[in-house]
Amino acid sequence: MSAIPKCILGKKESVYATDPTPTAADNAVLTRNFASKAIELDVVERGLDLPHAGSTRGLHGNERKRNTFEIEIAGSGDVDTAPAWMEFLECCGMTAPDITPDTKVEQKMLAAGASVSSLAMYDWYNNQKRVGVGGRGTFGWDFTAGAVPFWSFDFQFLLPAANAIVQNSFSAPTLTRWAEPVLVNTANTDFTVDGHALTLRSFSGAANASVEVRNLVGGNYVKRANHAVTVRILAEAPDVSTKNYFSLLRSGAHVPVQLIHGTVAGNIVQFDSTHLEIVSIDINEEGEVPMIEINGKLNISVGQDDILITTK
Repeated sequence: MSAIPKCILGKKESVYATDPTPTAADNAVLTRNFASKAIELDVVERGLDLPHAGSTRGLHGNERKRNTFEIEIAGSGDVDTAPAWMEFLECCGMTAPDITPDTKVEQKMLAAGASVSSLAMYDWYNNQKRVGVGGRGTFGWDFTAGAVPFWSFDFQFLLPAANAIVQNSFSAPTLTRWAEPVLVNTANTDFTVDGHALTLRSFSGAANASVEVRNLVGGNYVKRANHAVTVRILAEAPDVSTKNYFSLLRSGAHVPVQLIHGTVAGNIVQFDSTHLEIVSIDINEEGEVPMIEINGKLNISVGQDDILITTK
């Protein structure tokens, strides 16, 4: 538990880099391991020819802000209500949630060239308020046996023209929109690769999207460019007579991977990809048990089908 009081607010922008004024009542974010670089900038050295030795003052520019944090993975509590974390995935290059009434909510990557949503965030350390606007980022995830599953986010922001950092107390945040997760274990989690149920230690991955702040003449924004989803699977090694993943490594064939986590309607989260390409396999030991480590890529076929996230 943090010894420093923190309050984090986040809200999707309707107009790029225009503060939508997130509130503690509606937009509080339940994070963990939150870290904020309040201001990052570039110092341009001038390279002056002077009659004396020593450093001279540079020019400061390309101001930006970076937030990294994790959010627990759980449903919203209702099968047709998007979990609050989908808003953050949307600002990392995923589509807006696609809701099927009384059934499910789905989200996948945006098509190339589509406009990426943006995020404004306020964060307080004690009573120091720091503001970022126009934020876009990249994400990863981790499902490890015996632990709480979580998203990891890395966002870049622009700074507002005024009041980027001020002394300002925060209101008590309302966190009821963040449902409680369940542990990753046999009772709550099912996992298969190419139809085979592995005895899973962990399933993790990352979007690996390129994110950069661009400050040009007449153009200042955070650009989220292409992504290339990678995954790491650690499990007890099956007998090759039962399931031979080495043959899939050699062939380069696409195979499906699926994780279903949760058992209660409204708190079930599902990952699907039909285009896992295994790129490396290692065999290690864990307590004298052979463990297989599968590293791979989630590729696309005819559309943005590299990864599909469903809550239901």
